[in-house]
Order: sequence, then structure tokens, then C-alpha cells
Amino acid sequence: MPKENLLWRAYLRCVYPRTWWHNRRFPLSLEVRLGTDSVDFSFRDLDMTARRAETMQGLLTGPCHILLSGPSVLNITEPSRLKKEFLIGVNGSPALLSRRGVGMDLYIVDDLAFIRNRLDDFRRYAREARWVLVNFGVIAELLRRGVTLANAIVFDSFDAPFRRPAPPPSTQVVFARRFSDGLKPYGTVAYIALQAAFCLGFREVALFGLDLSTAGRYYPESKPEPQRLDHDFVRSILAPFSYVGEMVGAGEWRVVNCSPHSTLPDSVLPKANPNEVLAPPVFAATA
Repeated sequence: MPKENLLWRAYLRCVYPRTWWHNRRFPLSLEVRLGTDSVDFSFRDLDMTARRAETMQGLLTGPCHILLSGPSVLNITEPSRLKKEFLIGVNGSPALLSRRGVGMDLYIVDDLAFIRNRLDDFRRYAREARWVLVNFGVIAELLRRGVTLANAIVFDSFDAPFRRPAPPPSTQVVFARRFSDGLKPYGTVAYIALQAAFCLGFREVALFGLDLSTAGRYYPESKPEPQRLDHDFVRSILAPFSYVGEMVGAGEWRVVNCSPHSTLPDSVLPKANPNEVLAPPVFAATA
């Protein structure tokens, strides 16, 4: 463990109560200046400014597509049609369009393992994206590796908020309706993406690649990131997605799962064929 982390842990033990100890994730030499609209980071000889996610609250409207990494996305016959609406990609999912020179409107990474194992891919997808949505921990990891972003938006983690007490354990499902609440993952970045879409203002969301199976990801991995979906599905994933289904039933928004063979039952979220969802209107205007 780096010396500065040992010093930071000792400092936290002396100064802060136990509920603040999650901040040991951040190196002692990381300086953070929280502004109203932005956050300035300094680490060694690097400086970086990120927009606060709270400033994006409710700014966008209309339909939204979320591209995930399940193998079912390979059944999409015309992937370019994903970009007909605002497109959110996560972790390695932008590879589907990156090979065609197309970037995400919003790229989300909440997983430190992805940064550590696939930094070059992350940097490419981040450059191609309009915005990159990451938490404080991911930014700290990027700075440790000498990487800065010019298009970053930073959000707080619900489970490990930056320099404020972590919430007490609870069995109640958390779904952030505002970025200021902090986004909670429940073991899958897909849930982070859903909360982000809602906070941004989208009320019509189509999920592509939400297979939630152990079949792996659609893209090849030289060092596969571990998957525990068979273990985590009932334990931590089903309940939050069921809550999203309740929001749909209550009329708060529309969410459709475009993975017909997804482990998530259609009693939770309605399923649809991705190619039918992406097909142009029957009476589309012609030139």
C-alpha cells in the first residue's frame, strides 16, 4: 500500500468518525476544491476540472438509448440507428460503434477495475464521447495513472460519498431522482445508467444488451472482468430493477428491455425486439 494511503488512514482514524472512513479510497495528496458548478482536482503535477452532475439535472428531454455489454447487442442489424436518440454507453459497450468512428453522447464508468484493466479503451471511448460521467473514485484513479479529461462530469456515489458520512445500512431500495442524492450501483453499471438518464430528464428509455447472464460480454477481453451475475441477480439486482418497474407502472417514465432473452423477466420490465425498436417509422418522410 502506498505510504500516503497509510498516512491518510491514520489521519482519518484520528480526526473523523468511522462513518467517514470510506474516504481512505482517495490519496492524501489529492486536492479537491468543490465549487457550485464544478470541481477542481489537483494531484502531483496534474490539474483537472469536472462539471458537477447536479448542473445537468433535468436539462435533457425526449427518448434515450442505453447501450450495455450483453451479447444480445450483436443481434442489432443496424447499430448506427442507436444514435437516432441520445445514446448512453457504459464501460466497454461503446466498442460496438467506436469501430465505426461513432462516439457516445454520454459515457459512464463506475468501475475501477475497468480503468485498471482497459485504460487504453477507456481513453479512446472518453475522447469520442460528448460527456464522460464518472465518480470521485474513478477520477482519483485516473489521476494516479496520469490521465485527465476535458469533458468529465462528476457524480457522488451513494455508498461512498465524497467527504460526507456514508448513509446507514438499509434494506430499502434506493433510486436517485436527483444527482445530489448520489447514484447507487447495486452491482451493475446498468442501474447507474438508468438513474443518470432519469436525473438528466429522460422519460422514455430503451435498454440494449441488458442480458444479465453469465454468457460474458459481446466484445473480446484479453483479461475478462469478473462477473458475478448468477450470484448477484437475486441478491442485489432484481429488487432495484423491480423498483424501476414500479416506477414504470406508476407512470413516472417508460423503460423497455430490448434483450428478448434477458434474465430479467418481462413482468419486471417489458421486453422488445431491438431491431423493431430501432426500425424507422413505417411512414418516414422521404427525400
